[in-house]
Amino acid sequence: MKKNIFWIVALLLLAPLCSAANDPLVRLRDETLQFFSPVAGKIDHVEDTMVTFIADVQKNLRPGMRLNILSEGEPFRHPVTHEILGRVETYAGKVEVKEVQGDRVTGVVVEGVAKEGDRVRISETKVRMAFIQDKKMDWYLGDDLYRKLKSSGRIEMLDTGFETGDERAAVAEAKKLGAEVLLLLTAKEADKGTLLREQLFWAADGSRFYDAEVKVDVAFTKDLKFGAEFFTPLSGEAIFRYSLPYNARFVVTGDFDGDGQQEIAVSTGKDIRTYLPAGDLQPLWEMKGATLDDHIWVDTIDMNHNGRDELIITMMRSGRMPEKGADDSLVSSVEPGDVLSVIYELVGSEFKKIGQVNYFLRRVGTSLIGQMYSSSDGFKDDVFTVTWDGGYKRGEKVILPKGTMIYDYVGIEGPEKEQALFAYDDKGFLNIYNDRGIRIWRSSTDTGGFITTFKKPAPVSYIDAGEWSIKDRLLTRGKEVLVVYRIPIINMAKGIGYKSSLIKSYWWNGFSMDERAIVEDVPGTLLDYALAGDKIVVLSSPLFGIQFGNIIKGESPLGSTLQIYSVKGR
Repeated sequence: MKKNIFWIVALLLLAPLCSAANDPLVRLRDETLQFFSPVAGKIDHVEDTMVTFIADVQKNLRPGMRLNILSEGEPFRHPVTHEILGRVETYAGKVEVKEVQGDRVTGVVVEGVAKEGDRVRISETKVRMAFIQDKKMDWYLGDDLYRKLKSSGRIEMLDTGFETGDERAAVAEAKKLGAEVLLLLTAKEADKGTLLREQLFWAADGSRFYDAEVKVDVAFTKDLKFGAEFFTPLSGEAIFRYSLPYNARFVVTGDFDGDGQQEIAVSTGKDIRTYLPAGDLQPLWEMKGATLDDHIWVDTIDMNHNGRDELIITMMRSGRMPEKGADDSLVSSVEPGDVLSVIYELVGSEFKKIGQVNYFLRRVGTSLIGQMYSSSDGFKDDVFTVTWDGGYKRGEKVILPKGTMIYDYVGIEGPEKEQALFAYDDKGFLNIYNDRGIRIWRSSTDTGGFITTFKKPAPVSYIDAGEWSIKDRLLTRGKEVLVVYRIPIINMAKGIGYKSSLIKSYWWNGFSMDERAIVEDVPGTLLDYALAGDKIVVLSSPLFGIQFGNIIKGESPLGSTLQIYSVKGR
């Protein structure tokens, strides 16, 4: 323990000495902030839209900066002595710096009008910035730059779940947020590292005024992750918390109406209710399920590439339910206990069914996979890809380690771009398999048990044939994998219930597994979770499924809790 403390203290002492010199993100931060350095001047010449002015400082003046044009109006006087104290300044427009020669600056009026004698100024008020990064960006890099800019005290960050590398879409989002500036961060692979590109745009007209690339080595990213694990404060406090007046089971996020915003869909096990997390939880569209439906998985994906996510519901349906084609002829029938996956799309204000298959479905990254159902073992045959060609079609077999089923795994990438598989086993332990299917790592403990489990049928009642389960959702965030952990009320007695839950992050460094808690101390049982940009949406059930506080208030004690956590800068 003393040895660990020594190294932590040593790292803390050494970090300030070496981080700035070797940190490529410091360069981006410093060059970004130069565009918003306070400066003032007075216009001494105007010709059409071109102006010149003398600046009160020379340092940090650079092309691309935009200053407010302020026209002097009537004087204001001391109420007793009537001495002139100054003049009222009114906003007249903006001028963009084009050329700097010492303290003499040439600029062009990009908004409003200017005249000789007008003042120009960048004030010390915070700059409203929309920080948008591409979906392919490494979260640690983006979040580190975000923190560096925010901690400068010069930037007011306007958070958004919007992720894109498309300039037009990003500018449109920045305008919608009311931002002055858009920072767009993208990346591409480079030799033993990442080439990080930062672009700055004025949101008002989409004009780009800064474009720079920095090389980020693999070693730097690894050190960044290590530092985040040890020195970033972790908090279990949700930024929003909503009490749902019903018991829920699944939560997913998706852009169902194509407006660029992520909506939340909650499954009760039979019905779907959707919300917009805007201030209070705003109800949107609702879809009623059949009495015989029992949802066992919910997902979202835009398979037909129309800009709107489909809603995918996999259910266990009891009873014989014939399905009719367009000509009213029977095209399939669902036997008792069969599995059915139905795909819906929002049309107007209603979810319409656009597809149906008789097997499990699941989203993995940007792909859709499937597997057949067995009434005796739960899953049967191989996992396969599912494609869209005017309908949902079975594709090729997915090569997986023996015993790995559809809900068990997610692909990961090591620091040298090596591919591996991160997967649950039937006992709830975590495993990593290399590209040859050989297990190279296993967790020392299990994750606490799964919620959706089924008993396997036995030939006689006194024989326990075991069970099969739908594993918890595995989501990727950059190169991390997020995993749910549940802590039983009594150790080794998981059937009684869970006193708390958490979400852990795992990152494979090529030799060992780095792990840390992303969301801690979720009260009760964490049922499901979803990612929405820099937010994690968590659905949980209180201890014993009862919200005791509601009893005191005279409200229904039954229901679930929806919590939203920010992981920006984490």
